[in-house]
Amino acid sequence: MNQWVKRVSAVLHISLVFTLFFPTLQGNWQQAIAADETPIPIHETPHYSPSLYISPLVSPTTIDQVLVSLWWKNEVKRQVRASRNHEYSGCIFGDSISSGVGNTLGARTFNFALSGMSTISLIEQLKALNDANVKCKKAIIAIGTNDAAYNVPNEMFLQNMQESIQRVKAMGATQVILLPAFYSTLAASHDPKKAGTIPRVEEINALIRQTAESENLAIAAEAIQPLFQGQTLKESLTNDGVHLNVRGKKIYRGALLKLLASSL
Repeated sequence: MNQWVKRVSAVLHISLVFTLFFPTLQGNWQQAIAADETPIPIHETPHYSPSLYISPLVSPTTIDQVLVSLWWKNEVKRQVRASRNHEYSGCIFGDSISSGVGNTLGARTFNFALSGMSTISLIEQLKALNDANVKCKKAIIAIGTNDAAYNVPNEMFLQNMQESIQRVKAMGATQVILLPAFYSTLAASHDPKKAGTIPRVEEINALIRQTAESENLAIAAEAIQPLFQGQTLKESLTNDGVHLNVRGKKIYRGALLKLLASSL
């Protein structure tokens, strides 16, 4: 009997504690939720015309994995929060090669480049920036290296480039400069886990030139040529055959600064 009374007392005690403290906990949770910023709109699936699906097996998430990467989504949210309603004299869009120079290109510039990006994820990033009313007077688009590695279909790449340019112009860019896709070293080009093949990078660059011509834009191939020996990345400017080392980043940063100051 005594044990039964003890058990009932214990249950009543726990119930009383929960009743007293639950409103406080609930209030804390509500405050935490209220303090959180409104989620930045990140479009989960890029929009493509049905005619661009080369086969039923081709889908954005199987081609460009950053679209489903929590890290990438958080980085885009961070960029949006930092740049919302701001206007910049220059903006850089690209992948890990461009992101490697960081935001070191001047107070009125923003480097939006992120690792792993292709034209597929670029469109999604630009949608979020458009929604956040980010403005750029001049834009440099350095994309295509990962499109070559991911084997993004040519038609899809062309449409993505055109849409990216239109979205950048919607951000107020009166000058858009395209850069070619970056070559890797010869050794890295033979490793599918590292880079696209040199012939595929050449094919992507032909599509970029085609886009530049159709959109009447400048393509600044000469600006980054010091990084390459013919159609391969110089061994002295990389540690892994793909990304730039300190010396390579210095050369590339100098090229970007000249382009931002130019009137191409």
